[in-house]
Amino acid sequence: MFIQLFSNYLVEQSVITIEQRDSFQKEIQKTRVKLGTIAVAEGLLTEAQAEEINHLQTQQDCLFGDIAVDLAYLTSAQVSALLDKQGDTAMKFFQLLVDTTGMTMETVAEHLNSFQKAHGFTDQELEAVKKDDFETIVPLFATVRDTTITDLAGLVMRNLTRFVTSNFYFGRMKKASGYAYSVFAGQKSVGESNIFLGFSATSELDGIVKLARNYAKHVAVTSSDEVYDAVCEFANLNNGLFDSVLSDDDIFIEMVPPEVYLNQQLSGNAYYMPVYIDDSEFDLIISTDPAFVPGDRPHALNLKKTDLQIDTSKLLPTVLVVDDSSLIRKVLIKMLNENGYQVVGEATNGAEAVELYKELEPDYVTLDITMPVMDGVTALKHIKEYDPNATVAMISAAGQKDKLMDALKEGAELFFTKPFNEQEVVSSLRSC
Repeated sequence: MFIQLFSNYLVEQSVITIEQRDSFQKEIQKTRVKLGTIAVAEGLLTEAQAEEINHLQTQQDCLFGDIAVDLAYLTSAQVSALLDKQGDTAMKFFQLLVDTTGMTMETVAEHLNSFQKAHGFTDQELEAVKKDDFETIVPLFATVRDTTITDLAGLVMRNLTRFVTSNFYFGRMKKASGYAYSVFAGQKSVGESNIFLGFSATSELDGIVKLARNYAKHVAVTSSDEVYDAVCEFANLNNGLFDSVLSDDDIFIEMVPPEVYLNQQLSGNAYYMPVYIDDSEFDLIISTDPAFVPGDRPHALNLKKTDLQIDTSKLLPTVLVVDDSSLIRKVLIKMLNENGYQVVGEATNGAEAVELYKELEPDYVTLDITMPVMDGVTALKHIKEYDPNATVAMISAAGQKDKLMDALKEGAELFFTKPFNEQEVVSSLRSC
């Protein structure tokens, strides 16, 4: 965040060129090593432990080091030492400016002082920006009274760093009155609180595409609808984490299936914050207004199913994968097929899952909880009525504890939280 903001400021002041800025940012990304990577290299964590901590961050909005200490994998002193080894990225950037442009450190400090004044940062706020401390930074850019909005925006920024890219920055939050868009993909949480979280683009879609592909990682995202689907899944991740915090405070809230809208306009009170990945913009949209409506004509996603290569000559355990998200189905199919299972079918909703189960009678079913047409818990009831011995693993986002308890009461054997930990999924299935 700081590197992007400060380097853009230097470009605006004609201190460096756009080409130099891009070169500097790429160089910083090369040296910005994650804490878990350093810990594994130092022999303080195993790769499995680092992966476990990374996975727990999808269920808890906590720092890597804090989770490692809670699990007794690392001591506080070891975390501090690792942070020292990780280094100060702001100082690395200053040194890069000195080494490649001929500036002195005094000149860099003068530009930094001007940058601070231009943004109106106090000394304490500037230090928070330099450390990418989003808990402090977001309220500086989102001056709204509703702390739910600033808290959720901060969570999204932390998750962008964790699961998408650290090479981004954001602008000031604005009220979304009369906001028209080309695409809006998001999800609503309902109950004692009403929260709508989404991501949109007003014209160019490059930012939305980069968000989707960086989040999907090694799974191909090609068509427009697959892009929208991946963005919905990122919204689902953030909503789940935020809802889990509310649930811990005994606030009842649950997520409804995400939706996509094209070429329409928001109505009701909402706020938007522009976010930039490699200068490509998308907008974060947040509303707590019960009257908020993202649009009146949801877009029906045309998501093709995987061309499953089924080899009946191999006596492998068979699996039916059920999820309304194409991205999640692709991830699970790839993971299971690479670990000694054979995916023999995929369904996009609970009703389709029940019919396919009767037709295929697989050894296992992975069943998403939140789906259109028929949700996962209802589908589980129908599958268990047909086959009481069916082995079903429920798939959920964080924040769906009540739904998971309902599923376990209905006979589900396992549950997995998105995004998946491959080792956990495979070992749990094998234990059945």
